[in-house]
Amino acid sequence: MGEPFTVVLTCAVLESDAATVVVDQSRLEPSVVQFAPFEVLGGSHGADLRTDLRRFFQYEYRLRLIAENLFGRDAALPETKLSYRVQSKVGQNTSLQGRDQSYVLPAQSVRVLSLVPGDASDIRDTPAETFSDLDQRAFRANLLVVIGGVLLVLAGLVALLALVRLFARYRKPAATSDRLIGDATILRGVGRELTAVRRQRENDGWSPELAGRALAALRIAATYAVGRRVGHLPAIPQSPQSAAGNPEYTEPGRLVLQAGWLRGKRISVSGAITRQTVADELARAAASSGARRTAFLESLEQALSALTIAQYGRETAMDDAALDRALADGVGVLRRMKIEQMWFLKRLAAWRAGRALDNRAWSR
Repeated sequence: MGEPFTVVLTCAVLESDAATVVVDQSRLEPSVVQFAPFEVLGGSHGADLRTDLRRFFQYEYRLRLIAENLFGRDAALPETKLSYRVQSKVGQNTSLQGRDQSYVLPAQSVRVLSLVPGDASDIRDTPAETFSDLDQRAFRANLLVVIGGVLLVLAGLVALLALVRLFARYRKPAATSDRLIGDATILRGVGRELTAVRRQRENDGWSPELAGRALAALRIAATYAVGRRVGHLPAIPQSPQSAAGNPEYTEPGRLVLQAGWLRGKRISVSGAITRQTVADELARAAASSGARRTAFLESLEQALSALTIAQYGRETAMDDAALDRALADGVGVLRRMKIEQMWFLKRLAAWRAGRALDNRAWSR
């Protein structure tokens, strides 16, 4: 008693190409309709729903009952009369208006403080959802679909970014992806060149030109030893022998190698490492690396120094013993570089360098 409750009125009318039922809905507005003895507190008119042959309209009213003599009795919602007429289409732009007709909604009883009204023939399961509820649910569903689509796109972008970063992490550096010749091919060419130098030294002895060939090959190996990149560019044949198809020949300070099988391109390879470069690396290694690395760099520095003096020095006499030691040290450097340039060892070295960098960052 006195507590507001909701009454929902839902109607369906015919609406097709041939005929349309026009209902006078002005009497159903919450500000006009009366349901005595109930008091109409307000209401709303939801948006109409349409199908192929029907139009559904719905009104929602908020009512309350204030009457002292209705406790334990039935309070009936009065009959509701709807006026309508049928509008028939007889031409393309012509319609025929039918006579006014009425449809009476039967009375419904509400029993105060009881489970079922006395005049009820069965239990009425009234729908709990109105058109407004359906619209809200449809709007929420569409909103969730849009949000889900946006989140799916964002997830795809994040996954794509992760794949790109993963690919960039494990692929070769961009600078090396365009290289004309591989590291293994270069080191094999350096080994063949040092073998040829040793064979010619055994036959003819040392000369400034032979020391220059050994120095050019050792500089390439030293470039790998100090962690720098070897210079390379397409070679231009400079002699009849090279133009005739010699796959491997030397230029002053360079080593020309053949990249690929059969008729591969000739690539001119060089190293820019000098004795001073190795000395600087040796100073850094003495503070951070072990004794093995230090001894390795010292032997490399001595070999470069001996070969440089033999080629560019003013002395005409060749120090065969020093040059032989330099050649032997060069072969040892090359052997170590071939091992260190293996794929898994390079990955291991990069991983160790990354861990060392992380440790230095955390120590701060």
